[in-house]
Amino acid sequence: MKKLFFTTLFLILFLFPAFSWSAHGEMIEIILKENPWIKEYTNIKVTPYPDNDPSPYNPSYTIPYRGENIGDEIDAITIITRYVTEPDNGMDDNLNLNSMQKLTGGSSGWRHQYYILFEGILKLGEAPKRIAHFWNLAKESFQNKDYYWGFRFFAYSLHYLQDLTQPFHAYPMPLGNALLNIFNLEKLIAQGENHHYALEDYQEWQILNDNPKYIETLKNSKPIQVSNLEEDGVNAAWISRKDMGKLWEIQSKYYPNINETKNYKADKELFSKETPLLEEYDTIILRNLENCAGRTKGYMEFLGDFLEKLEGKE
Repeated sequence: MKKLFFTTLFLILFLFPAFSWSAHGEMIEIILKENPWIKEYTNIKVTPYPDNDPSPYNPSYTIPYRGENIGDEIDAITIITRYVTEPDNGMDDNLNLNSMQKLTGGSSGWRHQYYILFEGILKLGEAPKRIAHFWNLAKESFQNKDYYWGFRFFAYSLHYLQDLTQPFHAYPMPLGNALLNIFNLEKLIAQGENHHYALEDYQEWQILNDNPKYIETLKNSKPIQVSNLEEDGVNAAWISRKDMGKLWEIQSKYYPNINETKNYKADKELFSKETPLLEEYDTIILRNLENCAGRTKGYMEFLGDFLEKLEGKE
């Protein structure tokens, strides 16, 4: 039984890539409207990559400029909304970071997730460290008067913090479900992917279709104080992991054949029905989006305080 247990655990961890919240850019655009001070940062000169990151990127990844060119001027809101999604664009793929990275689906999973298993006895992934890592690069850039890369590195850092408010980034699958399907590897893989994509697709659809409950949650969530970035990331993961099991249970009931179909794609008509089960589903997702938005706002306040001190505005 012990061997079966650890084999199952290995399969749970190994099989699933680093999915995250969808619509990072759209969400941050809504949230930034609640931080009027950021609008003051305009006419920021686009600068070359400072090449001061000691950590490796995917060997085939080239530092991109997605809509602006070196020498152009750009505002901080555009930088953050444009580049908060950049860590999902392959920069963390195809790396040899840790001997345990296979247990998180590879190097991208290792950097974007923080699995807390057995009530904290086993922890896998370095997403909290990546929050602090890119903040340190942002801080260095700001101190060197390079505000373009200051805000851009900040956007990267923010991405990893937001990742950790997504329940499947802190715990990938119920152990009981994996045990039930331990001898059907193909089914197990399909289930994991289906549940991740279903949550992403549903959450993105609600935001892109301006569901007032989702928009108001992003707008009205209270800032959660940020002080120690790595610890704050860990705390975000501890909170989000609690809801993984219930999300899996609801999705198993609500989406027909999600546990039986390979490459399952939920019918969009299911996203707008009014049922008690969907109401519970929304409640759980909104609770985690509130965590996401609150930590984003807290981090924005942290950034604002830093820039005030740096510029002598206090």
